[in-house]
Amino acid sequence: MTIQGLSFISKILSENEIPYSFGEWSGEIGYPYFVGDYTETEPLYEYAETEDTFMLTGTSRVSDAVLDLEKYKAKIRQLFPPEGLTECFPDGCAIAVMYSDSSYIPTGTDDLRRIQINLKIKEWRVK
Repeated sequence: MTIQGLSFISKILSENEIPYSFGEWSGEIGYPYFVGDYTETEPLYEYAETEDTFMLTGTSRVSDAVLDLEKYKAKIRQLFPPEGLTECFPDGCAIAVMYSDSSYIPTGTDDLRRIQINLKIKEWRVK
């Protein structure tokens, strides 16, 4: 993933009041919060095109934590629709971010809930 792509995702989440940090949460803990990471895959179709998966892990500890996370998931799904939220950058590069899927992650505690939301990322670069 490019720095432009990471910045684009961060901007969209911030503008929509989704508490987000990349890599690890570094602020004061408030629930829910979301931490992003990604995996890269080898391009299959076009030169200068990449397809990556961006994992957005949400954590909540409120009394109705699952409902809380589901509300944020619905918001994220709306922000990044299946057809993709796209942006062309000034240098000619472009990105499309699409909601892919989600799953709950066991935490081992009764009051803490965690969800992983996967976004599909396509980026095109120019030389």
